[in-house]
Amino acid sequence: MRVLPALVLLLAAGTAFAQELTVAEVVAAHRAGAPEDGILRLIHEAPAVAALAPADLARLRAAGVPERVIQAMVARTAPTPTPAPVAPDDARLVDMVRMVGTGLSADLVAEQVRRSGQRYTLTVNDLIYLKENKVGDTVIVALLASGVSPTPLPATPAPAPVQATPLLSPTPPEVMSFDPLLRMTGVFRRESTGTLILTGDRLEWRDVRGSEQNAVLPMASVRGVWLATVPRGASGSVFELRVRTVAGDDLSFRDADWASGGGVQIARLYRVLEERFPQLILREKPAR
Repeated sequence: MRVLPALVLLLAAGTAFAQELTVAEVVAAHRAGAPEDGILRLIHEAPAVAALAPADLARLRAAGVPERVIQAMVARTAPTPTPAPVAPDDARLVDMVRMVGTGLSADLVAEQVRRSGQRYTLTVNDLIYLKENKVGDTVIVALLASGVSPTPLPATPAPAPVQATPLLSPTPPEVMSFDPLLRMTGVFRRESTGTLILTGDRLEWRDVRGSEQNAVLPMASVRGVWLATVPRGASGSVFELRVRTVAGDDLSFRDADWASGGGVQIARLYRVLEERFPQLILREKPAR
Protein backbone atom coordinates (compact mmCIF):
# COMPACT_ATOMS: atom_id res chain seq x y z
CA MET A 1 0.00 0.00 0.00
CA ARG A 2 1.15 3.55 -0.82
CA VAL A 3 -1.03 5.45 1.68
CA LEU A 4 1.27 5.09 4.68
CA PRO A 5 4.50 6.12 2.85
CA ALA A 6 2.64 9.01 1.23
CA LEU A 7 1.39 10.24 4.61
CA VAL A 8 4.91 10.07 6.05
CA LEU A 9 6.16 12.02 3.03
CA LEU A 10 3.39 14.60 3.53
CA LEU A 11 4.14 15.15 7.24
CA ALA A 12 7.87 15.35 6.55
CA ALA A 13 7.24 17.94 3.87
CA GLY A 14 5.07 19.92 6.30
CA THR A 15 8.02 20.40 8.63
CA ALA A 16 10.20 21.53 5.73
CA PHE A 17 8.00 24.37 4.45
CA ALA A 18 9.77 27.53 5.56
CA GLN A 19 7.79 30.03 3.52
CA GLU A 20 4.91 29.10 1.21
CA LEU A 21 3.18 25.91 0.26
CA THR A 22 3.36 25.63 -3.54
CA VAL A 23 1.22 24.01 -6.19
CA ALA A 24 4.05 21.64 -7.12
CA GLU A 25 4.28 20.37 -3.54
CA VAL A 26 0.53 19.71 -3.31
CA VAL A 27 0.52 17.92 -6.68
CA ALA A 28 3.52 15.79 -5.61
CA ALA A 29 1.83 14.81 -2.32
CA HIS A 30 -1.39 13.88 -4.13
CA ARG A 31 0.43 11.77 -6.71
CA ALA A 32 2.37 10.02 -3.95
CA GLY A 33 -0.97 8.82 -2.52
CA ALA A 34 -1.31 11.18 0.44
CA PRO A 35 -4.86 11.16 1.86
CA GLU A 36 -7.09 14.18 1.22
CA ASP A 37 -7.46 14.99 4.94
CA GLY A 38 -3.70 14.92 5.35
CA ILE A 39 -3.19 17.41 2.49
CA LEU A 40 -5.91 19.63 3.97
CA ARG A 41 -4.13 19.57 7.31
CA LEU A 42 -0.88 20.54 5.61
CA ILE A 43 -2.58 23.48 3.87
CA HIS A 44 -4.11 24.76 7.12
CA GLU A 45 -0.83 24.43 9.05
CA ALA A 46 1.46 25.93 6.38
CA PRO A 47 2.74 29.47 7.16
CA ALA A 48 1.33 30.65 3.80
CA VAL A 49 0.11 29.35 0.46
CA ALA A 50 1.64 30.70 -2.77
CA ALA A 51 -0.61 32.94 -4.86
CA LEU A 52 -2.62 30.99 -7.42
CA ALA A 53 -2.91 32.02 -11.06
CA PRO A 54 -5.58 30.58 -13.38
CA ALA A 55 -2.90 28.30 -14.85
CA ASP A 56 -2.16 26.93 -11.35
CA LEU A 57 -5.82 26.03 -10.81
CA ALA A 58 -5.88 24.27 -14.17
CA ARG A 59 -2.72 22.34 -13.22
CA LEU A 60 -4.24 21.18 -9.92
CA ARG A 61 -7.41 19.96 -11.58
CA ALA A 62 -5.50 18.26 -14.39
CA ALA A 63 -3.49 16.37 -11.78
CA GLY A 64 -6.72 15.11 -10.19
CA VAL A 65 -6.32 17.04 -6.93
CA PRO A 66 -9.69 16.97 -5.06
CA GLU A 67 -11.80 20.11 -5.30
CA ARG A 68 -11.87 20.47 -1.49
CA VAL A 69 -8.08 20.71 -1.50
CA ILE A 70 -8.13 23.29 -4.30
CA GLN A 71 -10.71 25.44 -2.49
CA ALA A 72 -8.69 25.23 0.73
CA MET A 73 -5.62 26.51 -1.15
CA VAL A 74 -7.65 29.36 -2.64
CA ALA A 75 -8.90 30.30 0.84
CA ARG A 76 -5.33 30.36 2.19
CA THR A 77 -3.79 32.20 -0.75
CA ALA A 78 -1.90 35.29 0.33
CA PRO A 79 -3.69 38.39 -1.06
CA THR A 80 -1.98 40.15 -3.96
CA PRO A 81 -0.79 43.62 -2.92
CA THR A 82 -3.08 46.30 -4.30
CA PRO A 83 -1.15 48.62 -6.64
CA ALA A 84 -0.94 52.25 -5.64
CA PRO A 85 -3.59 54.37 -7.38
CA VAL A 86 -2.44 56.28 -10.46
CA ALA A 87 -2.08 60.04 -10.03
CA PRO A 88 -2.74 62.25 -13.08
CA ASP A 89 -0.02 64.38 -14.68
CA ASP A 90 -2.59 67.18 -15.06
CA ALA A 91 -3.80 68.08 -11.55
CA ARG A 92 -6.99 69.62 -12.98
CA LEU A 93 -8.25 66.13 -13.73
CA VAL A 94 -8.76 65.56 -9.99
CA ASP A 95 -11.59 68.12 -10.08
CA MET A 96 -12.91 66.47 -13.25
CA VAL A 97 -13.16 63.11 -11.47
CA ARG A 98 -14.85 64.83 -8.51
CA MET A 99 -17.49 66.34 -10.84
CA VAL A 100 -18.23 62.93 -12.36
CA GLY A 101 -18.39 61.38 -8.90
CA THR A 102 -21.16 63.79 -7.84
CA GLY A 103 -23.50 62.11 -10.33
CA LEU A 104 -23.48 64.76 -13.06
CA SER A 105 -24.17 63.25 -16.49
CA ALA A 106 -21.24 62.76 -18.88
CA ASP A 107 -22.87 65.15 -21.39
CA LEU A 108 -23.04 67.98 -18.83
CA VAL A 109 -19.41 67.51 -17.78
CA ALA A 110 -18.30 67.37 -21.44
CA GLU A 111 -20.22 70.58 -22.17
CA GLN A 112 -18.52 72.25 -19.21
CA VAL A 113 -15.13 71.25 -20.65
CA ARG A 114 -16.01 72.78 -24.03
CA ARG A 115 -17.32 76.04 -22.51
CA SER A 116 -14.43 76.51 -20.09
CA GLY A 117 -12.00 77.30 -22.93
CA GLN A 118 -9.22 75.45 -21.12
CA ARG A 119 -6.85 73.22 -23.09
CA TYR A 120 -5.98 69.72 -21.93
CA THR A 121 -3.09 67.72 -23.36
CA LEU A 122 -3.73 64.29 -21.92
CA THR A 123 -0.85 61.89 -21.36
CA VAL A 124 -1.13 58.12 -21.19
CA ASN A 125 -0.98 58.45 -17.40
CA ASP A 126 -3.89 60.91 -17.49
CA LEU A 127 -5.98 58.51 -19.62
CA ILE A 128 -5.30 55.63 -17.22
CA TYR A 129 -6.26 57.85 -14.26
CA LEU A 130 -9.55 58.85 -15.91
CA LYS A 131 -10.43 55.26 -16.84
CA GLU A 132 -9.61 53.93 -13.35
CA ASN A 133 -11.95 56.55 -11.90
CA LYS A 134 -14.80 55.59 -14.27
CA VAL A 135 -14.84 58.81 -16.31
CA GLY A 136 -16.94 58.15 -19.44
CA ASP A 137 -15.73 58.29 -23.04
CA THR A 138 -17.85 61.39 -23.76
CA VAL A 139 -15.85 63.40 -21.21
CA ILE A 140 -12.50 61.96 -22.33
CA VAL A 141 -13.23 62.82 -25.98
CA ALA A 142 -14.15 66.39 -24.99
CA LEU A 143 -10.87 66.72 -23.06
CA LEU A 144 -8.87 65.41 -26.04
CA ALA A 145 -10.68 67.75 -28.42
CA SER A 146 -9.87 70.77 -26.24
CA GLY A 147 -6.16 70.33 -26.98
CA VAL A 148 -6.63 70.38 -30.77
CA SER A 149 -6.44 73.71 -32.59
CA PRO A 150 -9.63 74.39 -34.56
CA THR A 151 -9.38 73.92 -38.33
CA PRO A 152 -9.44 77.35 -40.01
CA LEU A 153 -12.31 77.86 -42.42
CA PRO A 154 -11.25 78.35 -46.05
CA ALA A 155 -11.52 81.86 -47.45
CA THR A 156 -14.68 82.53 -49.43
CA PRO A 157 -13.72 82.75 -53.10
CA ALA A 158 -14.81 85.69 -55.20
CA PRO A 159 -17.84 85.08 -57.43
CA ALA A 160 -16.87 83.58 -60.75
CA PRO A 161 -17.65 85.72 -63.78
CA VAL A 162 -20.54 84.65 -65.96
CA GLN A 163 -19.28 82.47 -68.75
CA ALA A 164 -20.87 81.02 -71.79
CA THR A 165 -19.31 77.63 -71.09
CA PRO A 166 -21.07 75.30 -68.62
CA LEU A 167 -19.97 75.57 -65.02
CA LEU A 168 -18.57 72.60 -63.12
CA SER A 169 -20.90 70.73 -60.81
CA PRO A 170 -21.12 72.33 -57.37
CA THR A 171 -19.05 70.81 -54.56
CA PRO A 172 -21.12 68.37 -52.46
CA PRO A 173 -22.23 69.76 -49.09
CA GLU A 174 -19.70 69.23 -46.34
CA VAL A 175 -22.22 67.80 -43.85
CA MET A 176 -23.36 64.29 -44.73
CA SER A 177 -25.81 61.94 -42.99
CA PHE A 178 -25.77 58.14 -42.96
CA ASP A 179 -28.83 56.29 -41.69
CA PRO A 180 -30.23 54.14 -40.41
CA LEU A 181 -27.08 52.68 -38.87
CA LEU A 182 -26.38 50.29 -36.02
CA ARG A 183 -23.68 51.34 -33.51
CA MET A 184 -21.86 48.83 -31.30
CA THR A 185 -19.75 49.98 -28.33
CA GLY A 186 -17.82 48.43 -25.45
CA VAL A 187 -16.43 44.97 -24.90
CA PHE A 188 -19.92 43.46 -25.04
CA ARG A 189 -20.81 45.42 -28.24
CA ARG A 190 -23.95 47.08 -26.92
CA GLU A 191 -26.17 48.00 -29.88
CA SER A 192 -28.17 51.12 -30.65
CA THR A 193 -29.78 52.52 -33.81
CA GLY A 194 -29.44 56.05 -35.09
CA THR A 195 -27.94 58.46 -37.62
CA LEU A 196 -24.23 59.21 -38.11
CA ILE A 197 -23.48 62.75 -39.29
CA LEU A 198 -20.07 63.62 -40.78
CA THR A 199 -19.01 67.26 -40.68
CA GLY A 200 -15.67 68.77 -41.58
CA ASP A 201 -13.96 67.78 -38.34
CA ARG A 202 -16.13 65.38 -36.37
CA LEU A 203 -18.60 62.50 -36.31
CA GLU A 204 -21.92 63.07 -34.53
CA TRP A 205 -24.13 60.17 -33.42
CA ARG A 206 -27.88 60.93 -33.14
CA ASP A 207 -29.47 58.05 -31.24
CA VAL A 208 -33.12 57.13 -31.78
CA ARG A 209 -33.50 56.66 -28.01
CA GLY A 210 -33.02 60.37 -27.34
CA SER A 211 -30.42 63.11 -26.91
CA GLU A 212 -28.98 61.57 -23.74
CA GLN A 213 -27.55 58.77 -25.89
CA ASN A 214 -26.05 61.14 -28.49
CA ALA A 215 -22.27 61.39 -28.82
CA VAL A 216 -19.65 63.54 -30.57
CA LEU A 217 -16.32 62.17 -31.79
CA PRO A 218 -13.78 64.74 -33.09
CA MET A 219 -11.79 63.36 -36.02
CA ALA A 220 -8.65 64.60 -34.22
CA SER A 221 -9.26 61.92 -31.57
CA VAL A 222 -9.48 59.09 -34.15
CA ARG A 223 -6.42 56.86 -34.53
CA GLY A 224 -7.63 54.65 -37.36
CA VAL A 225 -10.58 53.53 -39.49
CA TRP A 226 -10.94 50.24 -41.33
CA LEU A 227 -13.57 48.22 -43.16
CA ALA A 228 -14.09 44.70 -41.85
CA THR A 229 -16.07 41.84 -43.33
CA VAL A 230 -18.14 39.92 -40.79
CA PRO A 231 -20.13 36.71 -41.33
CA ARG A 232 -23.91 36.88 -41.74
CA GLY A 233 -25.02 33.44 -40.68
CA ALA A 234 -24.58 30.81 -43.35
CA SER A 235 -25.69 33.10 -46.18
CA GLY A 236 -22.64 35.30 -46.66
CA SER A 237 -21.03 38.35 -45.05
CA VAL A 238 -21.54 42.11 -44.61
CA PHE A 239 -19.37 45.19 -44.18
CA GLU A 240 -18.69 46.66 -40.73
CA LEU A 241 -16.91 50.01 -40.29
CA ARG A 242 -14.62 50.07 -37.26
CA VAL A 243 -13.13 53.15 -35.60
CA ARG A 244 -10.39 53.21 -32.97
CA THR A 245 -9.78 56.35 -30.87
CA VAL A 246 -6.50 57.57 -29.39
CA ALA A 247 -7.95 56.64 -26.00
CA GLY A 248 -7.97 52.99 -27.11
CA ASP A 249 -11.75 52.66 -27.49
CA ASP A 250 -13.37 50.83 -30.40
CA LEU A 251 -16.63 51.71 -32.16
CA SER A 252 -18.32 49.61 -34.85
CA PHE A 253 -21.06 50.56 -37.32
CA ARG A 254 -23.25 48.48 -39.65
CA ASP A 255 -26.26 49.15 -41.80
CA ALA A 256 -29.37 48.71 -39.66
CA ASP A 257 -30.61 46.10 -42.16
CA TRP A 258 -27.33 44.16 -42.18
CA ALA A 259 -29.08 40.92 -41.20
CA SER A 260 -30.82 40.94 -44.58
CA GLY A 261 -27.62 41.78 -46.45
CA GLY A 262 -27.70 45.59 -46.23
CA GLY A 263 -24.37 47.41 -46.52
CA VAL A 264 -24.90 50.42 -48.78
CA GLN A 265 -24.64 53.10 -46.07
CA ILE A 266 -21.44 51.66 -44.56
CA ALA A 267 -19.77 51.34 -47.97
CA ARG A 268 -20.74 54.96 -48.75
CA LEU A 269 -19.47 56.20 -45.37
CA TYR A 270 -16.15 54.40 -45.85
CA ARG A 271 -15.63 55.96 -49.29
CA VAL A 272 -16.26 59.45 -47.92
CA LEU A 273 -13.86 58.93 -44.99
CA GLU A 274 -11.25 57.50 -47.37
CA GLU A 275 -11.53 60.63 -49.51
CA ARG A 276 -11.48 63.19 -46.69
CA PHE A 277 -9.17 61.49 -44.17
CA PRO A 278 -6.86 59.13 -46.13
CA GLN A 279 -4.27 59.26 -43.36
CA LEU A 280 -6.67 57.48 -40.96
CA ILE A 281 -7.56 54.57 -43.26
CA LEU A 282 -6.10 51.21 -42.22
CA ARG A 283 -6.07 48.56 -44.92
CA GLU A 284 -5.82 45.75 -42.38
CA LYS A 285 -7.35 45.43 -38.94
CA PRO A 286 -4.77 46.35 -36.22
CA ALA A 287 -3.87 43.81 -33.56
CA ARG A 288 -6.09 44.04 -30.50
